[in-house]
Amino acid sequence: MEFQDFLGHLGLPAVYDPFEADAPQLFQSLAKSAPFLNKSKMEQTRMDRVTELQPSGAFSNAGFFTLDKEKAVNAYFQCLVDVMCEEAATHNASSGQAVGTGKTLPERVYDLADYQTKEVPGGGKHKMDLVFFYPYRPETIPNVHIIVEGKLSRVPDPIDEDTLGQIADYQYSVWKAQRTRAFVPVLLVHGTQLDLVAFTRDHWYRVELGPVSYGKQVVRNQDIEKVRLTMARLYYLITLPSERFGHFCDVNDGQQCLRFVPNADENSVLATVESHAKPAVGSSVSDDLIDLSGYIERFIHPRGRLAHVFKTMYRGATAIIKLSWTPVDRLPEGAIYEILEKAGVQGVPRVYDSGLLKNNFFGHRLEYLVLEDCGSSIKDYLISKHAEELKSNAFDESVKSIVQQTLSCLVQARVKGNILHRDISPGNIRVARDGTVKVIDWGYAK
Repeated sequence: MEFQDFLGHLGLPAVYDPFEADAPQLFQSLAKSAPFLNKSKMEQTRMDRVTELQPSGAFSNAGFFTLDKEKAVNAYFQCLVDVMCEEAATHNASSGQAVGTGKTLPERVYDLADYQTKEVPGGGKHKMDLVFFYPYRPETIPNVHIIVEGKLSRVPDPIDEDTLGQIADYQYSVWKAQRTRAFVPVLLVHGTQLDLVAFTRDHWYRVELGPVSYGKQVVRNQDIEKVRLTMARLYYLITLPSERFGHFCDVNDGQQCLRFVPNADENSVLATVESHAKPAVGSSVSDDLIDLSGYIERFIHPRGRLAHVFKTMYRGATAIIKLSWTPVDRLPEGAIYEILEKAGVQGVPRVYDSGLLKNNFFGHRLEYLVLEDCGSSIKDYLISKHAEELKSNAFDESVKSIVQQTLSCLVQARVKGNILHRDISPGNIRVARDGTVKVIDWGYAK
């Protein structure tokens, strides 16, 4: 996928285009200092002619020149990020505005850490090379922003199975640990090249950013411009706020609650807030918080449909809030519940609120549902019974009632609403304390 096409999916061209057009000199002197990858080591480059703007010398005494193979590639990338951020900070301090834009450059937000010799806790069986973490938080999987993987040689297109399997393992760990993810970005530094591999719920996409070093020792102006453009693209991506790159809301502040708030288009979006924050003014959906600590553990598939479920309070009552990534060619689960309600089907949960947070993001939509708390699963309900009850006729009658209510709901859905559930399991049949049964999770229904 082309870089501009990827930005289009994120809704960012209007923001990036002025950044690239109005700052043509950004990182040019740094690009002239970029090293030459000679087989397994980094070496200094030479220019074929004298130009007005000389190399910055930022890498002249860099430690990556003493390393080889992947260690050299990763060390250079880490050094590159540091010097780019230093150059931007120096520029902002000296002039207060970017070249031609009248605006200061965005500055570094995320912490870049080296994990080549240690594991990120909860990060799966493979070791990540470098990791961008959210600031001021522990370096663990729930706090990973961007993963960096370094390879000495160029990775073919399509990506070979070993490399793809390795970085897919990384992204799966992140999907499991982070409830607000829209996609997981992996920066792939391979040889002289830098790519972005973005894992969405639909697919993975390889976005070519360009060269970050040189494949020959003597470089020309056109080579320098390619490296400069790649540096600008890289700097832009690593300084984007989390809600624009990787998440559907801002997670940089580390808050543990979400709140529905209206955006400029009068649609609902999720924002992170403190647990003691006041209700958002003019909130069109709910004045209640979603406490992320109330997460209900579920199996997370590597790709396709994904649902995060939270038990929380909604307008003074216990409720279930469900955030679901579903393919755009499927009927939203909220629409299924609406059909069942209009058809008068008994045994389905009451829906307090529903809507879309993202309508079409790489082939998937993000839907929210606020549902009544329907009690325990069949397994938990039966385990809660005392041993004496298990041997009594009352227990047999309870089981019979559960089966009858479940079948009645499914038959009504088929006959009255022309809806098939298609995902019946013990976890999707909930039993209240009084024995009332509700069939939940209609996301696969047709």
